[in-house]
Amino acid sequence: MKKVFLITTLCILASCVNENKSENSQITDTSQPVQSNLEQLKTETSRLRAGGSVSNVELENGKATINYVKNYTEYQQLNPQSKLTENDLKEYWSTGHAIQKALISGSGALLKKLSFINEVEIILPFENKIYKIDVKKTELEKFIGKDFSQITNDWTKLFIDPYVYDKTGRERFFNKFGSKN
Repeated sequence: MKKVFLITTLCILASCVNENKSENSQITDTSQPVQSNLEQLKTETSRLRAGGSVSNVELENGKATINYVKNYTEYQQLNPQSKLTENDLKEYWSTGHAIQKALISGSGALLKKLSFINEVEIILPFENKIYKIDVKKTELEKFIGKDFSQITNDWTKLFIDPYVYDKTGRERFFNKFGSKN
């Protein structure tokens, strides 16, 4: 008789715990996608060119906004363990069209890798100027003349080579989607 009572009690307790877990997982599942999308965006942003210099990442209604540090002091606060000097940071952004390459390749990479992103805005302050790019998936399709799935299927040929590594294409792309103030 004691065994039956013990088994019945354990079954009742187990079912109570399961109902509770089910309720909690529903609450988590409802709130998780937004958190999960932002976390995915932050992870991908950290992989961009000079991703360690990104100070802020926001996601709202399918638009990703990425802000790079304003200066070396802000970079040091963000990366206190870094051995990068102020001169190193300045040289990095000053050589080989690094700013335009970072803005163009970064905006494209985020659109390609994250299906929940429809627009990317990247803001990069450097030497009292603000470089900015704002690319919408639909505008990118019109600019290249292909739908996004075609672009992503031949990413290097249709995007990277002509708009990141080719100077003329890069300038054309930046003139369309970017600005420098």
